[in-house]
Amino acid sequence: MKKEKLNDSLQNFRNAFDRLKEATEIEKDRPLVAEGTIQRFEYVVELLWKTLNRGLKYEGVKIKPDTPRETMKEGFKANFLHNKVTWQELLDKRNESSHEYLHEEFIDDYYDEIISLTPHIEEVLVLLENRFK
Repeated sequence: MKKEKLNDSLQNFRNAFDRLKEATEIEKDRPLVAEGTIQRFEYVVELLWKTLNRGLKYEGVKIKPDTPRETMKEGFKANFLHNKVTWQELLDKRNESSHEYLHEEFIDDYYDEIISLTPHIEEVLVLLENRFK
């Protein structure tokens, strides 16, 4: 893994996270606000696991199979992640969103969970930035 690719991934993760955080600060009074926030969250989850994956590989960790769940498992072993319940919930919610996305009740509940998960995501982002920049 080249450092340049890892830095690009970190920058993309930072940009997407900042846009997510921006979305969570908008009043959820219109359907598009919640739906847009959910979409931004999905991007951030993808970038989180891919950036974590690249960081682990940069440090020589082999991840087989190369999936989000295996990456998260290795992230725990390397002490990049803490609180397994939170990260399991994050992956489960990301998977649920593709099946239940249009149900209004799901959107409201999911939006609230995104708000609660955002600080945990930021914690990992900062850890990765400090470690690899």
